[in-house]
Amino acid sequence: MGLLDTKRKREVPAIEMSEVYDASVNDLPEPRSPGFDRALTKAIQDYTTPENVRKMEIFRFEEARRREPDFYLPYYWIATCHMEHRNYPMAVDVLREGIRQARTKSILCRRLGECYFGLKDMEQAAFWFCTAVMAGDQTDFHVYLYLGYMYDAYGMKEASYWARRRARGISYQLTYMALEYLKRDMDRIEEVALEHQTDRVRRMLAAFYPFAKKKLGHL
Repeated sequence: MGLLDTKRKREVPAIEMSEVYDASVNDLPEPRSPGFDRALTKAIQDYTTPENVRKMEIFRFEEARRREPDFYLPYYWIATCHMEHRNYPMAVDVLREGIRQARTKSILCRRLGECYFGLKDMEQAAFWFCTAVMAGDQTDFHVYLYLGYMYDAYGMKEASYWARRRARGISYQLTYMALEYLKRDMDRIEEVALEHQTDRVRRMLAAFYPFAKKKLGHL
């Protein structure tokens, strides 16, 4: 083995993919449409109305979770309520339960990544963003934007382009617009990722890009 071979070996991220994402988490077929539960749909509409300042719909979301404990949307919105009050540990508990119970898991994984991002835990954030990508749903462009901005913070331009291009492609299929976050949100994500960067997260992100690119292929 020559000096060049030794150098190349040292550059390979020394991390197992089991440390990058949870391969046991996979979406299951979901026969229900997002709007099948009319009471839940009405609660979401009420919660997101700009005039609503009290935000008391969490109790209706809890009722929906009791009605359909394997449906992902109640977990998502219960966690959203907690996140808006910066009660991230409670949101983490709800989302972890949802990932165990619900048939659709990938969106909850992405939301869990956002929770850990709010907690400034970049290792767990990266882990759950990567898990969300590999769990099966390829209609959630948000997770690719988060990963893209994190790659930017770490100076991984090729990986960032890949993630953001997939986000734009998915969002265009859904909305006929290639979407990115507002610059202030993009800058905030990059700033937090940069401020709390670690070598381990760098190795996780470096390992995930070629793995996911090969597994997922072209959009």
